[in-house]
Amino acid sequence: MCYSLAASVNAGIALSVIGAATVRKARLNDPRMLGFAVFPLVFSAHQFVEGVVWWSLERPFAGEEFYRYFYTIIAFLVWPVLTPFAATMAEADPRRRKIWAAMTGCGVLLALYLAVRLADADGIDVSVVKHSLAYDPQFERPPLIVDILYLGLTVVPLIGADNRALKLFGATVLGAFIYALIQNRAAWYSLWCMSAAIFSLIVSFAIKDVAKSDYEKVGAQADS
Repeated sequence: MCYSLAASVNAGIALSVIGAATVRKARLNDPRMLGFAVFPLVFSAHQFVEGVVWWSLERPFAGEEFYRYFYTIIAFLVWPVLTPFAATMAEADPRRRKIWAAMTGCGVLLALYLAVRLADADGIDVSVVKHSLAYDPQFERPPLIVDILYLGLTVVPLIGADNRALKLFGATVLGAFIYALIQNRAAWYSLWCMSAAIFSLIVSFAIKDVAKSDYEKVGAQADS
């Protein structure tokens, strides 16, 4: 995935179908999981946008810069907000819900900071590195703490969730992040998107797991 125009388009189509089914499943079984259920649809949009970026490298056109920014905005601004927000929606434990809500606030602040940096950037250079796209916003590299905060906001709410499937996905995301940095640091985010397909399967199990857990709790209360 993420290695060509065709791969991005095919991934986008597959993720849109899976995403629509996942959202429907969440609405019917556990609306609290809707925040996570939309992840495959966001990944789908991301893949379609990257498909346009691939196309622009082969056939340049006016306005191609818009799609480079669009892809980067999803990568930089959406995930550090959406991930803890989805965790806040899904969390049943009041203490953890407060933690995820606080992390959502941090994600908003981080997104605003990165939005300002992107607004001041002198464009976004894109190149092909080891068959993946490397996005290079033309601004001074943010301090390391920004990278650490970004990773924490996109991984900790998953690993810390009270749901085995989400914990598994969190571990997968972290593993994919480490792999991407080792394998192709220049194009780490394009490689990281490979976890999108895995997530689309795992989130469905996560919704089922929550629904089953709630059902068992209701049954236990009825027996008592």
